[in-house]
Parts: sequence; C-alpha cells; structure tokens
Amino acid sequence: MYYSDKCPYCLKVFYVFSSNKEQASHQLYAGIKKHLVDYDEDRKEYKFDDGEQADSNEIYGEMTESNDPPSGGYQV
Repeated sequence: MYYSDKCPYCLKVFYVFSSNKEQASHQLYAGIKKHLVDYDEDRKEYKFDDGEQADSNEIYGEMTESNDPPSGGYQV
C-alpha cells in the first residue's frame, strides 16, 4: 500500500510504500522533517515541533492510502 502526506509548509506530497501503516507514518515523518530541514523550512512551520512520536501519530491519522503512488509525489 502507498501512504502519503503533505509537507505542512510547501504542500509537496511525500509517499512511502509499506505493508505497515504505523511504520509508514514514521517513515513519512522522517522524510518530511528532513525535507523541511534541507530546504530551511523547518523554522517556518510549527506542525512538526511536537517530537517524532506525537507527530508520527498525527501523520497516521491524516495520511492517505492508495494502491498506486500519488501523481507528482516524492518518494521517501
């Protein structure tokens, strides 16, 4: 299954392929957080400032599931 979520600052879609939804939320958190740091956007947004566990749980509740990768998305 493909799981995806958006960067809270620039709204780019990031996705992972995983058979475990909880693991996918942690991978998405790590990928999106890295993106925010790499593009100097981490200091501009406040959604992912609660720590890995809390933010991964938030992603878990918001991420989208699909059988195909999202069009125009970035794989983590």
